[in-house]
Amino acid sequence: MSPLAAGLSLAALTIGWPISASQSGRFYLRIGFRATALIGITVTLIGSAALAVTAYTPNLVLVAGSCFVAGLGLGLLATPSLIAAQSSVEWHERGVVTGTNLFARSIGSSLGVAVFGAVANAIYAGSPGGGKNSQAVVLASAAVFLAVLVSAALTVIAVFAMPDTAPEAPAPQGKGPARLLQKVRRLNGRDGGP
Repeated sequence: MSPLAAGLSLAALTIGWPISASQSGRFYLRIGFRATALIGITVTLIGSAALAVTAYTPNLVLVAGSCFVAGLGLGLLATPSLIAAQSSVEWHERGVVTGTNLFARSIGSSLGVAVFGAVANAIYAGSPGGGKNSQAVVLASAAVFLAVLVSAALTVIAVFAMPDTAPEAPAPQGKGPARLLQKVRRLNGRDGGP
């Protein structure tokens, strides 16, 4: 398998993520943040487990399909966790919460790449021929995919710490989006105003 084909198969994750993220609002408005995130992490665990199980028999279609499934799960996980964090604070604090969430996500991505890369490089270093040895590449991929599965399993703990539903924050007064939000809440029966 060429490096281009391998990269494209992993890129399937970026196709599944926006598909489910765009639909996650429908879920968390009906069943809550935690339930939606639990569905998301379960789907992510399934995709990660499929990667780990099939790592020893590399197949472009299996890797792409597993990454797509993991991406679907991440879309159902990332959006509700951000909205839950935003909903847990007052309106004037939401920018800080959003920035902190995105910063933490960036740090986690950077550390993940570094740790997973170190795992792969350690396996390459211990194998004759290093990264040119196809067996070493398979072993390194399997180790990284197993580490991804462990990371996804640990994320379950964080999901259980999420609020089940959004706390009711007072709607801001004013014009524009704030006024529209008040109208939507009134229509949904969540605001006792006229």
